[in-house]
Amino acid sequence: MKFSPKQIIIAGGILFLVIIIIVLVALNIRPSASSQKVTLTVWGFDSQDVMKNLTEGYKKLRPNVTVNYVQVVEENYKERLLNALAAGQGPDVFVIWNHDLPSEKDKILPVTAYPQLFDLVKFRSLFPTAVEQDFVSGGQIYALPLYLDTLSLIYNKDFFDQAAIVSPPKTWDEFQRDISKLRNINPKGQIVRAAAAIGGSEDTVDAGADLLELLMLQNGAKMTDPDFTYATFDTGSRGDNPGLAAFNFYLQFANAASPYYTWNDGQTNSLDSFAGGKTAMIFNYHAAVAAIKSKSPFLNFAVALVPQPAGADLRVDFPEYYGFAVSKQSAASNWAWDFVLYVTTYPEVSRVYLDGAGRPPALRSLINDYLANPDYSVFAKQALTARSWYEVDGAKIRNIMSSAVKSVLTGLADSETALGQAQGQITQLMKPNL
Repeated sequence: MKFSPKQIIIAGGILFLVIIIIVLVALNIRPSASSQKVTLTVWGFDSQDVMKNLTEGYKKLRPNVTVNYVQVVEENYKERLLNALAAGQGPDVFVIWNHDLPSEKDKILPVTAYPQLFDLVKFRSLFPTAVEQDFVSGGQIYALPLYLDTLSLIYNKDFFDQAAIVSPPKTWDEFQRDISKLRNINPKGQIVRAAAAIGGSEDTVDAGADLLELLMLQNGAKMTDPDFTYATFDTGSRGDNPGLAAFNFYLQFANAASPYYTWNDGQTNSLDSFAGGKTAMIFNYHAAVAAIKSKSPFLNFAVALVPQPAGADLRVDFPEYYGFAVSKQSAASNWAWDFVLYVTTYPEVSRVYLDGAGRPPALRSLINDYLANPDYSVFAKQALTARSWYEVDGAKIRNIMSSAVKSVLTGLADSETALGQAQGQITQLMKPNL
């Protein structure tokens, strides 16, 4: 079939338009000037071995970019980062804790500074709700998660079998009923075996402050005012104060006069106690599983969903994870964000990271795949129901919550006074944001 000159011109024009569209799309998903030689410095907590495949894969995709990955230690990390940035020698990309955006936001260039790379609609399609609560502020995306861990119930299967408890508690009512079946208290009132590590301060209960915050969220406490200017979790009358009710619920397990007494701050660290067969249940993250196996390789334990209030319409779980953010000081910030997007938003790349690091997934597209994985199913399911709140400084808030618990346990204050003081202290942290 022969084409007329007019048809050839039209076909050529269509082909030219297609080529233009392809080029525009290509330019819209990556920075310009691809021939420019760029070196990115990336700080992270994962080992070089874990990150090697990711940096090498990115190099193949972007031959002009070299990624210099530096493994840093968590101890004094924020201080080291601040000093490096102050000296003008900070990294292009660095890790940020999901509870730290308010205190770190002034150091970060949001991805919305480069709308051609990513937008909020795409973000919401990729990640669970908690990630938006943690890493989005004022409609701007400040970081993207590498994974998403959640607080879980970790229990000793042998102790459950011996107590004829068929399955781990699904509600807090069931949890309370299991206490008397699992604990062992001698005639002197000493705890020989704790049913659960709950009710104590962070001195003995690892992730205890997180568990307390989770209980408040599950109980419907409004942690801050809508404008994030002051804390409000201790608001309401004595009989209608969900935050105080959650605080008292938590404390009862360390009250020797309570029928649910099973812990006190004289116990050893909860992870060590559980690994040593001295505690039947603890609350912790997936990251703790490897630590338990290392301490006690033959311990027969399993992981379950965190209990919920009886009759609750919606699950509420608690997240903890790190993400990558781009420094405001980066001289190649568009390429830095391009690298972050490569590592965090592509399922095939994310899977390489998760397998190497041994982490639960953050991407919605991978969560479904991990639901059938016995090592990750609990964490994958809870990722979708995890909820956060505006924590102006996560580490300081943990200390404040733990101190409130300790002040009640040592008799320095009653629960109302202690929680009110904690609310005031957290409000003081938030005042610089007014």
